[in-house]
Amino acid sequence: MSSLKESLDATDNPSEHVDLNDEESFEEENMIDEDDVDAGSKRKSKSEVWLHFETVEMMEGEKKVMKDRCIHCKKLYKPQASKATTQLKRHLNKCSYLKRSKGKKGFINFEKAGNEATEYGLSGGFEQTKCREIIAKMIVAHELPFSFVEYHWFNALLKYLNPLFQKVSRATIRKDCIKVVESEREKMKKVFKKTDMISLTSDCWTSNQTIGYMCLTAHYIDSDWKMKKCIIGFNELAPPHSGEVISDAILECLIKWGIQDKIGTITLDNASNNDRAAAILRNTFQGKGTLHFEGLFFHVRCCAHILNLVVQDGLGTIDGCLVKIREGVKYLKKSAGRLLKFGEISITLGIETRRSLCIDVKTRWNSTHRMLKSAIHYKHAFEGYALRDSNYEWSLTDEEWDRAKKVCKLLEVFSDATDLFSGTLYPTANLFLVEIFKVKREITNAVKSNDNFLKNMGRPMFDKFEKYWGEIGVLMSIASLLDPRFKKESISWTFKKLYPENEVDGRVEDVINKLKPLFEKYSNAYQVARAADSNLNGTSSEGPSIRDGDDDFYAYLETKPVESTQKSELDVYLEEPNFVVPRTIKFDVLQWWCQNSSKYPVLSKMARDIFCIPITTVASESAFSAGGRVLDDYRSSLSKDMVELLVCGGDWIKSASKSFIKTLEQSAKEEENLEIPIPTSDGASS
Repeated sequence: MSSLKESLDATDNPSEHVDLNDEESFEEENMIDEDDVDAGSKRKSKSEVWLHFETVEMMEGEKKVMKDRCIHCKKLYKPQASKATTQLKRHLNKCSYLKRSKGKKGFINFEKAGNEATEYGLSGGFEQTKCREIIAKMIVAHELPFSFVEYHWFNALLKYLNPLFQKVSRATIRKDCIKVVESEREKMKKVFKKTDMISLTSDCWTSNQTIGYMCLTAHYIDSDWKMKKCIIGFNELAPPHSGEVISDAILECLIKWGIQDKIGTITLDNASNNDRAAAILRNTFQGKGTLHFEGLFFHVRCCAHILNLVVQDGLGTIDGCLVKIREGVKYLKKSAGRLLKFGEISITLGIETRRSLCIDVKTRWNSTHRMLKSAIHYKHAFEGYALRDSNYEWSLTDEEWDRAKKVCKLLEVFSDATDLFSGTLYPTANLFLVEIFKVKREITNAVKSNDNFLKNMGRPMFDKFEKYWGEIGVLMSIASLLDPRFKKESISWTFKKLYPENEVDGRVEDVINKLKPLFEKYSNAYQVARAADSNLNGTSSEGPSIRDGDDDFYAYLETKPVESTQKSELDVYLEEPNFVVPRTIKFDVLQWWCQNSSKYPVLSKMARDIFCIPITTVASESAFSAGGRVLDDYRSSLSKDMVELLVCGGDWIKSASKSFIKTLEQSAKEEENLEIPIPTSDGASS
């Protein structure tokens, strides 16, 4: 008997196909059809074709008969005496209603994504162990409780999809989760063995049980020249959180992974205990002789944290204005009727209502910036609402609105820089110089302004900026040099904007002078590696032997210095024209170095190590969103080892998945629910 897949191939429209689930379900049906050949044989099980047909009783003349009716198109068939289902399957191949139902929005066809079938374990027949593995990954990646596998309707669904599925207990799936995560850990260890340098980011967090945790994230560039990151530690941190405690916890985690000799840099925020931890770690690695870059870049300060400190000093000048806007938005949010009236006023005034109001989180300036932008958009609506509601007490004066606009405009450049610096899947160090110039330009313009308000706001921001970035880091300058679009022009142009004119040439030369020794070190290591490879391959040149007495001339040649006019890779690279890329095209600096690695074998290795250095701790901070969900009020009894397993394992599984899984940052933003849609008069949100 022909299978469903073979029948499909024989149809008039070969482009149509059946979902993978249908193909799998009919595998069992094919076995049944072999039994159907012998009409007298006993059926082993009911065919899956009956999921699409029902048996109905109806009148045919004056006689009651039974018919098989398609539940999709309602077509009737006379039952076969042998109970065979061949004609019913032929109908399913042609049923247009069934095909249309499979194309409806909301249904996912696994066949369209070829790799997904393999990833989900759908390429073969049903296996209970594979099914349990997928469930374990689902629980870890989506932060579900172990008891999820005991939910009645979850088991009812799986049993419906495949009657062979066997229910498992929470204790069993807990063991499966541990097994799955340990398997992912071994995969990560193999990746780290092939990685020459790893950069770290770390941050600390306190759970709702007042337990301190430290998140440690590894950043590296894989063999395909893609930026990667993974959480390698989510450890309980014993109080007090001193520099010694933090450094010991980090070193213990690195030893556990066996990567303590591969660490290039660590990015931390600007707390004093982190400074102490970085100093201890640097001394440890220096003593072992495993310090990359001669320790020049080892401790990187989180740029996002510094920007936050700068902005907070500026926001302090409009605290009163922010309080009025914040409380006014809260007042509207508390009542659907107030929001509706606000929306009607906005429409009457001709204000576009697609933009939502926004309420901020006081400790996060970027949300305050969004709140200001939305409030300014609805300025006239706020004024109109205040005239109609006597209980509204938070009206702003014209002067306060004017100040809010000035602050919002100033914060725009900070917002753009923070978004750019916070990326984890692309290099950020090479983008620092150009963006930080824009920030300083805005602050400087505010300080030099004739507007007393802007001047008073800009002065503390300027002082804070100079405290941390008065001296632009060598790392940022070298990273910019290694971007083929920027090269030397980037630091020359930027330094002219940041420093007095008489200092520019000296500062540019200083960066070049610090780059050259680093390049020489990489070049020497490259030559040693090549020599070692040659020895391993047994390559040697065979020539005539030198007789005694003939070695005087050769000895003379060996003592004569070699004069070479050949330029180094670094000189060639810097002297070549900049790589021109239109602004509209997204440039991948890592892929450029990958494509030019044969031309610049030493410099590309150096660029690879520098570009994997993150300049913010965002990757580690984002893990606290998952930590808060894993350690919610109902799961406070989880052991510290299990917490680490769930947080780290979830990160590894998401990273390894070929499909899109919502990131921690996206989940956190959705959960904030800071946006307040403006309803229209018909009751729907605009």
